[in-house]
This record gives sequence, structure tokens and C-alpha cells, in this order.
Amino acid sequence: MNAVQAGLITWEQAGSWFGGFFSGSQYLVPIFCEKHDVIESVAARSAFLLDAIVSIGCRAEEGFSSQTFRQLQARLRDHLARLLINAISPICEDIQAITLMAAYSENGAVLTALALRFAIQLGLPKVVDQLVARCTGQSGLVDGDEQELYRLSRLWYGVCNIELFFSLDGGKLPGMALHVSPRKIRSLLNHPERTAVDVRLLSQIELNVIRTEAYSKLINTSNDSSLVQDETRLRTILDDTSIELSLWHGEWANVVSTDPSPHQRPVALQNLNIQHQWALMTLHLKAIAVTGIENIALMTTFQQDSVRKAKEAAAVHLHCILDTSVSYLGTFKWTLDYVWAKCAFSVLLVLKLAILLRDPIHSVILLLRDAHRLLEELKRVTIGHIAYFQILQTSIEKCEAALREYVSQQTASSDPVPTPSESAGLAEDDFQGYAPSEFIFEWDFPGLNLKHMPLGWQDYFINIEGLI
Repeated sequence: MNAVQAGLITWEQAGSWFGGFFSGSQYLVPIFCEKHDVIESVAARSAFLLDAIVSIGCRAEEGFSSQTFRQLQARLRDHLARLLINAISPICEDIQAITLMAAYSENGAVLTALALRFAIQLGLPKVVDQLVARCTGQSGLVDGDEQELYRLSRLWYGVCNIELFFSLDGGKLPGMALHVSPRKIRSLLNHPERTAVDVRLLSQIELNVIRTEAYSKLINTSNDSSLVQDETRLRTILDDTSIELSLWHGEWANVVSTDPSPHQRPVALQNLNIQHQWALMTLHLKAIAVTGIENIALMTTFQQDSVRKAKEAAAVHLHCILDTSVSYLGTFKWTLDYVWAKCAFSVLLVLKLAILLRDPIHSVILLLRDAHRLLEELKRVTIGHIAYFQILQTSIEKCEAALREYVSQQTASSDPVPTPSESAGLAEDDFQGYAPSEFIFEWDFPGLNLKHMPLGWQDYFINIEGLI
């Protein structure tokens, strides 16, 4: 029994929220086909999936705190409990519903693991190979069996993609090895069933495979060798991965630019730009984390350059989000908590690194202007309380306080040029130490532990371990 049959919502509400979901969320959780997954078909196939889709549409329109949304969430938990307790064999629609719950839940990692288990139970990992073998060199119309193979392949890649995102940005390597090559991924681009949403999915899968390989190499970097040897290895990993990311970006931009849906190209290209900069930013910060050095004042030239590159990528990331030629921020009405977290973190990071690296005051002011502009844009689409919106606002306020304090110190100082050994003021200390709990316990985004504690001659008499 679905929510309409239970009398919780009307069919008109279900239709409105279902349509709202397919106005934006299907790009964020790309496991659906708009031609196949229409409301009548979904309602006939699965009450669990219908309620899951409608709940996300309700959340976007009514907000997190609405009574109807909370009731729909309770229904989803009931659907899931019945599936587990009664030991019912899962169907594809169950996996789709659980994946949706994972994408929009605080318990995303656990739910994603469950979706993966059910997908493996249904044999979805083998489906991609069956599809590739069947459609190699084929074009034109396909039969119903092949359409089903493509649908199952989309679902498998979609579940894996959520797992990759949550793992890579949750501080751990993926719990499963995805044996796939760029050639196999791109072989589906020419399939007649391929949609614009699938282009988003396939590009993300390939990107996350590159990121997974790079993170594995970084983790396996030995700390027993000399500093020079370690930096040589890190430099090689960073250079090689940066080239791979640039190739990924350029090649998929070409794919998007030739897409038959011209109205979707600007947003698709913007998403590629945003993901490219996020990958570069986190790559360099992960490399710094491997060194174990947190104090920028104690870093080698190579390490400081990596921090600067991370800051530059974060700045471009912010500018890409604010691109006025497309309506990326309008999609935040439907977006995942994960995307909110990335947005808030990238702003906090670029502001913090600009302060730590002692960027010119006018550069920090320009970044603050962009951050304020982002905040104002998001106010227009935010419905209900979102923790990451509050983090974004607090980050801006703390950075402004640190900047005002710094300007005040320089105005009062007889020496207009600050010396490297000057200590930070209270406001900067507060900003340097700002690490929201969401970025510690829910996500493990790198870089928030960085600080700037210059050493004067008198500082050599203190315990240096406290600065590292």
C-alpha cells in the first residue's frame, strides 16, 4: 500500500511531488529513466519506490520540518523494515528506493551498503558485461531484453556511484572494487537507451574510479623513506592524477557538447567544471594529509605549493558554482545533503586557506564578496533548516572577523608590513580552529586541520610537537 492508498496524501499531491522530483533530483541520483519511470508505472510496480520518490518531492516543496514529509519518511522506514524482517527477495525497485533513501539520509553509508548487497544478490555486477557483449557494434532499435539489461546496468552504476562518493569523501576507500575501465564505461554512450542523465552518471563513475586509484596510491605511500623520496612519490602521483583529471574533463566536455539536448548542455558543462575542481582540491589536500604536517609555516615548498593549488581549485570551484549563465544554484531545492556539505566546505576552505596563506587583503575581500553572493542566492531556494547553510553563514562571519582584526592590527602598527613571526589574533585563532562537527563525524573532507603558526627565534624553546 502506497501513501495515496493509505490516505496520507492525495493523488494530486503525489503527481505534483513526483513531477517535482524529475525536475532536478533525477540528475543527483541518476538511477531512473523518465520514459520508463512514469508515475503510473512506478505506482503499479512498487509502493516503496513511489513513496520514496514522492517524499523527496515533498521535501523540496514543503521543507524538512513539514509534517507530511516526516510521515512519508516514517512510511519509508516501515517499507524497509518489512522488506528486511519478512526476508522478502528484493526487486530492482527496492534497490532504487533504498538508494534514494541513502542519498537523502544521515545514514547514507549503511543504506548504500544495503542497496549494494541487494544489487549483488540480484546479480547486477554481471549485467554490465552482458550488455556490453550484446550491444558491441550494434545500433538502432533494441529489444525488450536489452532495454532491461540497460536499465539494470544504470541501476548498478548508480548504486556504485553513491558508494564511491560517500566513501571517498567520507574518509575511507570504497568497500568494494569496481572492475571497470573507461572504455567499458564509454561503450554505453552510443546505446539507444542512453539519456542525458546517463551521461552525468557515466562521467561520475569514471571520475570516481580515477579518484579511487589516486587515493589508494597516496595511502600506500611509505613514510619510512626520506623526505625527498616521499615528496618525489607524492609529486608523481599528483602530476599523473592531475593529467588524468584534465583528460577526463576535456573528453567528457566534448561528449556533453555534442549531446542532442542543447538546453541541457550549459548545466552539464558546469557540473563537469565543478566536479573537476573538487577532485583537484581534495587530491592536493589528501596528499598534504599523508605528510602529517598541519602547520603551513613548517611545510616544505612542495607542500605549501600543494596547499596553494588546493586553494586555487577551491576558488575556481566557488566561481563555477556562481556562474550566472546557468541555473546550478536553482537545483539546490532538490539537492542532496552531500552536495550541500561540499558547497559549505569548499567556501569555508577557500576562505580559511586564503587567510592561512596570507593572501593580499583585496583578494580575501573578493572571495568574501563571492561567498556573500552565494549565501544570498541560496537563501532564495532554501526551505526549512539546513545545517550546512548555517555553516556557510558562520564561516563567512568568522572570516570577516579575522580580516577586520588583521586590518586593525596593521593600521595600529608602526610597521605597515607584517613580519612572518607575528602571531594570529583571537579572531583568526577562532577561524583557524573552526571545524564543524558535520565535517568531522559525517564527512572527512581534508584540510580543515591546517593552521598557520609562524616560528620566531623565541618559539624554538617551546614543545614543537604541539605545532605539528
